[in-house]
Amino acid sequence: MSDTSSTDTPKRKPSTKTAASKSASPSTTKVAAVKQAASARSTGDEAEGGKWREQAGEFAEQAKATARDAATTAKNTTGDALAGLSKLIAETAETVDSKLGPQYGDYARKAAETVAGAAKSLDEKDVDQLAEEARNFVRKSPAVAIGAAAVVGFVLMRMMRGSSSNDT
Repeated sequence: MSDTSSTDTPKRKPSTKTAASKSASPSTTKVAAVKQAASARSTGDEAEGGKWREQAGEFAEQAKATARDAATTAKNTTGDALAGLSKLIAETAETVDSKLGPQYGDYARKAAETVAGAAKSLDEKDVDQLAEEARNFVRKSPAVAIGAAAVVGFVLMRMMRGSSSNDT
């Protein structure tokens, strides 16, 4: 029986060279298949990513157009409101003259002229010009810009709080 076991041993143990070549061949094929699938997937991802980028670009353009329209509408509304305020101040200047004196009436007239000038300047400028002027102002004096933003925020908060308490 020992003869049989010795003859079985070589048959059971294939040479390392043959085993390595047999085992390397399927794994090499698997690696190649995985690489090919990854390549196909990345090509698909790139095409899909291109579609997403294109859609994102379209949405960004739509958002810019909507923002520009809203800014133009707000600019026109503000210009009209300033012109109306200027007329109101000019009309009240005579009342101020009679009640407080001509010196204060002159202040009211100068204020009306200043507001009218601001309205005219606002009407003459494009939204892009106004945005550039605002950027330049913030660059030159950031503390004033932050203070103005804080004041505007405070006023808006008070207005919102006041309107919500009136509703209830």
